[in-house]
Amino acid sequence: MPRARLVIVGAGGHGRVMADVVREQGEADLVGFLDDDDALVGVAIDGAVVLGSAQDVALIDRLDASHFLPAIGSNRIRAEVADRLAALGLKPWSAVHPATTVSRHATLGEGAQVVAGVVINPGTMVGRHVILNTACSIDHDCRLGDYVFVGPGARLGGAVEVGEGAFIGMGATVIQCRSVGAGATVGAGAVVIRDVPGGETVMGCPAQPKSRNV
Repeated sequence: MPRARLVIVGAGGHGRVMADVVREQGEADLVGFLDDDDALVGVAIDGAVVLGSAQDVALIDRLDASHFLPAIGSNRIRAEVADRLAALGLKPWSAVHPATTVSRHATLGEGAQVVAGVVINPGTMVGRHVILNTACSIDHDCRLGDYVFVGPGARLGGAVEVGEGAFIGMGATVIQCRSVGAGATVGAGAVVIRDVPGGETVMGCPAQPKSRNV
């Protein structure tokens, strides 16, 4: 069976991290980066060249790539890119660094991005194109919707539910059996002890709606 030929969309910091994850994973050939910044085209970043824009359908067809990985922090833009490239026939690539602990009783959706040091415990279900960043931990029986972002060092207790497109900031904590609604944002270092409604931004310890923290 031929090896996957992978393009990473996004040549910024997270793109570099994911290129490293892909190389350590060792299961795909990295064709290069796609990025909409024209100034980066032709530039080699950590040994992989920025080939052009993810908007360039003709370029993508010429690359003969089989898989894509959208290394984009914005949940909304990551979803848009994933939909567009899937429509062109590319398949999502799930990149899991070997220095992670992922229970055999956990489930990862297609296109998951799992960076070094992440722990995912039994019974957890992770949706499509979720980013689990450096050294975050997801305890047992959690449910993470599609296009969720969990920042470096964040901690989710057991049976936490995170809705589609929610953002959990660096070092944030969500205690067990709480929910973070779709599209909500949990600020860096926040401690969530109550459910967060969809679309709301919370900050602080304990976490409160942003308007109460200004």
